[in-house]
Amino acid sequence: MSEIRLNKYLAENAGVSRREADRLIERGAVAVNGRTAGLGMKIDDNDDKIELDGQCISKRKASHFFAVNKPVGYISSTVKQTDNDRLVTELVKSDVRLFPMGRLDKDSEGLIILTDDGDLMDKVLRAGNGHEKEYEVGLSSDITDSDIAAIASGGLDIGEGRLTRPCRIARIDRRQVRVVLKEGMNRQIRRMFDLFGYEVRHLKRIRFLNIRLGEMKPGEYRSLSKSEIETMRNQAEGRG
Repeated sequence: MSEIRLNKYLAENAGVSRREADRLIERGAVAVNGRTAGLGMKIDDNDDKIELDGQCISKRKASHFFAVNKPVGYISSTVKQTDNDRLVTELVKSDVRLFPMGRLDKDSEGLIILTDDGDLMDKVLRAGNGHEKEYEVGLSSDITDSDIAAIASGGLDIGEGRLTRPCRIARIDRRQVRVVLKEGMNRQIRRMFDLFGYEVRHLKRIRFLNIRLGEMKPGEYRSLSKSEIETMRNQAEGRG
């Protein structure tokens, strides 16, 4: 008998983080041998039958990773809040259950990673890791060098009880900049520029850790290469 915690099993085999696994268990979405599971439960990962929303979750043989160019209007979730919602997971044709690695808000476009590797997702998203995310930002008006410097220096209160960390900002032209963050608070970039009177008209993520958007058009996707996955894993585990 090989016992492990249910949330760990889901992270390893269903593509969710352990925190998300606990939320799924709490809302009754997970069953073990036909019975609704409970928080903190341990299971036999060889013999017990695990189901998530009625779908059997077997031991994963290999991880899957896709880079997706999320169009504006799609949400970074696996669950629709309204009938009109369009999910980023619907863009990828895959036989496995995929989850977005992190979030990209509905009004933004660009790179998002979909995977079924919950353990790596946990490591990448864990607070304090400082993994880089790069964005192209289009603004409503010309931005001054002094405002760029002030935003880049960090220490901005954007209303979540936390101050922003310093970030890197490079000018593209009068109304466009490139921003590199090592954190990801909700609508952070929009809120930072709003504090200085700039409305973000266009926001596109072009890099997530070592993965780049490249020439993919909105709605397109590709599988990550073995070297990209290995480098991302090394960065997430602090080895690169």
